[in-house]
Formats: sequence, structure tokens, C-alpha cells
Amino acid sequence: MGESNMYGYIENCIENMIMEEFLNELDEQEHKIIMLYYWWGYRDAEIGKFLCESQQMVNYKRNRALRKIKSAISK
Repeated sequence: MGESNMYGYIENCIENMIMEEFLNELDEQEHKIIMLYYWWGYRDAEIGKFLCESQQMVNYKRNRALRKIKSAISK
């Protein structure tokens, strides 16, 4: 691994650790919704089927989770 690749790898690890800290601010369902939506690319309707929730409720919980993350970042 070249030096520039190693720095990129280290930066990525640090970013992942920081993001994990913010995700820990969320409850279990919010965490699942954020992971399914942003990391796995599922849409609200699909997530709703997985979690037995309406599309609107998933959207509400996703936005609430994003507000929690934003609040944690600004602390």
C-alpha cells in the first residue's frame, strides 16, 4: 500500500469511527433506518416493509434521526 493510499485508508477509518459515534445517539430503529437508507440504498417504502411501518413513518423517523445527528455534530 502506497503512502497516499495509507493516509486515505486512515482518514476513512477515522471518518467511520466519528460517524459511528453519531449513530450511537440514535435508537435502534432510527439506526436501522439510517443504515438501510444511506448505506444500502433502500427507499422509505422498502424500509417500511422491513420494519412493518408506513412509508410516512419511516420518513418521519429518518428525518428525526438526521436532526439528532445534526444536533450531536454541532455540540
